[in-house]
Amino acid sequence: MDSALLNATSAGPLHQRMALAASAQARGQCLLLLAGDEAAPVRLAVAANWHAPSLADAVLARDPVAEIRARIARKLATHAAEMAGMGWARLRGLARDTSPQVRHAVADTLADLPDAPHDLVLALARDPEPGVSEPLIRLSRVLTEADLLELVRRPPEPEARQAVARRLNLSAGVAAAVVQSGDAAAMRALRRNPTARVPPHLMSALPHAEEKAAQSSTR
Repeated sequence: MDSALLNATSAGPLHQRMALAASAQARGQCLLLLAGDEAAPVRLAVAANWHAPSLADAVLARDPVAEIRARIARKLATHAAEMAGMGWARLRGLARDTSPQVRHAVADTLADLPDAPHDLVLALARDPEPGVSEPLIRLSRVLTEADLLELVRRPPEPEARQAVARRLNLSAGVAAAVVQSGDAAAMRALRRNPTARVPPHLMSALPHAEEKAAQSSTR
């Protein structure tokens, strides 16, 4: 890296460093250096730059600012399949991040990926934070019927059953498990899901079961 560019990268004005961090033409060495910039907005710009080298992404995945780690998580999740093992490995690390914002960023992006690793999706679907688990429970095609039944039987948080009940084309077996759970809010969500395959005998009994469960929960 020539001395003029090094100076602009490390000691230039903030607006200049920001522009360089966001540039698709910036050299990989520059972006790697900017990944350690003292200004969080600069590091955030590198995290959002799809042309940043993988080493810069690795540095930013450990950034102290949760918003930056979340931005890296979204980028990695979007392109993890193309990056093969390395991309998924980094995502697994971010999926264990202490910040719910970061874990939500991973989960929200993986929810639409049919080829996401099953173990990673299931781990996030069992997250105790509703904002993390809900997108995957409600949308992910990676989750199996057995996974959904287990989430109904042993939900990681109170709203998990509702997320299951809202799934598109919910099977009759999982719908029955929702009713049998005695969760009034989940039954209400199931009744409002026009694509759920609720057996006729359960559909007719659903309003009464929901009312009974609601009364039991208020005692």
